[in-house]
Amino acid sequence: MGPQKLKTMSPEEIMEFHRTIFVANMHGDYAIEVAKARERHGVKGLIRDIHVPRMKEGAVDFEFYTVGGDDIMFTQDRDLTLGTFRSIDHAYDEIVNENSGGVLCLTADEILQAKKDGKVAFMFTIEGAGPIQEDLSLLRNFYRLGLRSVILTWFKANPSADGVGERRNGGLTEFGKNLIEEMDALGMLIDITQSAPQTIKDVFDVTKNPVIASHSNASGCYPHRRNLTDEQIRTMAERGGVIGITCYPAHVGNEPSIEAFMRHIDYCVNLAGIESVGIGLNIIVHSPQDAVDFYERSKIEYSDMELKGLENLEKMHVITRELFARGYDEDAVKKIMGGNLLRVIRDVIG
Repeated sequence: MGPQKLKTMSPEEIMEFHRTIFVANMHGDYAIEVAKARERHGVKGLIRDIHVPRMKEGAVDFEFYTVGGDDIMFTQDRDLTLGTFRSIDHAYDEIVNENSGGVLCLTADEILQAKKDGKVAFMFTIEGAGPIQEDLSLLRNFYRLGLRSVILTWFKANPSADGVGERRNGGLTEFGKNLIEEMDALGMLIDITQSAPQTIKDVFDVTKNPVIASHSNASGCYPHRRNLTDEQIRTMAERGGVIGITCYPAHVGNEPSIEAFMRHIDYCVNLAGIESVGIGLNIIVHSPQDAVDFYERSKIEYSDMELKGLENLEKMHVITRELFARGYDEDAVKKIMGGNLLRVIRDVIG
């Protein structure tokens, strides 16, 4: 299917195609809003009342759900480990106990079953390995509670590795190497988003499994310290991994737009092949002051919070439309919109 075919399809037909395929968002920060609502104000039900309806409106079948990380903002708790345990507890309450229309999943088959049942699937990740401290028993206990992916760093250094915000570019620590080996043994996805260049190189040296970059873009398309180099993308693709193209404006281009976002998809496909690309919309839902605090801590340049046209997951079908408009056929669209990620989940997690 290419541009000529698109001209014969109505918006309703494109949306219907979009609903029939498996659609995945490789990164979601909505747990931050859940933590704020529950910890600060005692408000519950945001997943049921807001997030799941948005996902269903956009026909988004799956999302990684961030239950902790390297900063207080992820859980509203200065104790990163305790905060992550509390966030997992919130997630079980919000998703399972509230009959939210969502399902916590541990395998690829469970994810597909959720779609068949008319529900959306979530899988736990953390954005930075800080909550694991230097204790693999914490990793194993998080795994028992459903954690299936770890974004190794959130800009700064933690006991496992340096993030891209660290000038020293120190790579994996000795504990970090042990962490990667234990994740491989358990069957967990390693996510190199926001990691320092040396950290990424070290990861490729230690693991033989496919890795992901859940919400990253291509530096060859737009040079930014946060985006991945051609060599990093090629190596990830050669290992069977996937880069999730992100819509966060600061990482898209000097003039961020849907067109600029789509250029990152084209660039990565041309560089590393159709099976290396997915979608990781880093949609920030913080309040303005939270956003300022976030920027200050991570030393990120100030930016618009939203990419016009992809403000929330209700707009996910726009990407399907744009892929067809650029000449991608049905099989390619299926792979980019979720099939590639599902393959990696099955290969690594089960």
